[in-house]
Amino acid sequence: MKAIMFGSIGTLVETSEIQRQSFNMAFKEFGLNWYWNTATYCRMLIEPGGKKRILKYSGNELEKEAVDKIHQLKEKFFLELVPEKLNLRPTVAQVLRFAEVNKIRLGFITTTSQNNLDVISSAIKTELDFERFEVVTSNKDIVSPKPDPEVYRYALTKFGLKNSEVLAIEDTPVNRDCAIEAKIKCILFPGEYSEIPPENKYQTLTYNLMTKISEVYS
Repeated sequence: MKAIMFGSIGTLVETSEIQRQSFNMAFKEFGLNWYWNTATYCRMLIEPGGKKRILKYSGNELEKEAVDKIHQLKEKFFLELVPEKLNLRPTVAQVLRFAEVNKIRLGFITTTSQNNLDVISSAIKTELDFERFEVVTSNKDIVSPKPDPEVYRYALTKFGLKNSEVLAIEDTPVNRDCAIEAKIKCILFPGEYSEIPPENKYQTLTYNLMTKISEVYS
């Protein structure tokens, strides 16, 4: 294992509740009588991509301009709601230390916006300097966002590594499948709002990331 790729914001910090609140504020600002409660949002997370969720929830009736505007409002509210400091998820700090000791390269392989990356990196800067990530991706680097595996193939090129030489970490089953489609071994490290299908292959799932990575490394 020559590199570990953290695959989404949710693998580092818990922001699902802030995201949910941001969507609801955007709906209200836009004039929609929509409200996503926790159960609804958990179901929406099965498919990645905020714009896709908005369009799907509308029954594919909203125009692209409306979806884009709602998503822009959601991003604005998200940046306002994120506290000055977030905390890394449990066991992530141990993984970062493990990577440093064992000279394992790190990547943060997302298809989120640069604005989101900036606010998250600022919020956790006391625990993690984003300069430690050799490769950081955003929606500007790809044409097709997750669940398309394009971003992982792009990251492999940037690292100059084979898919057998890296390990991915994802927080939802669909994002895990994205890495697997790129032929990258992936650990499922689900967030608090992630729904885990009954048919999930439990040998890939963990809530203690360091334990699972130690197993893979050995």
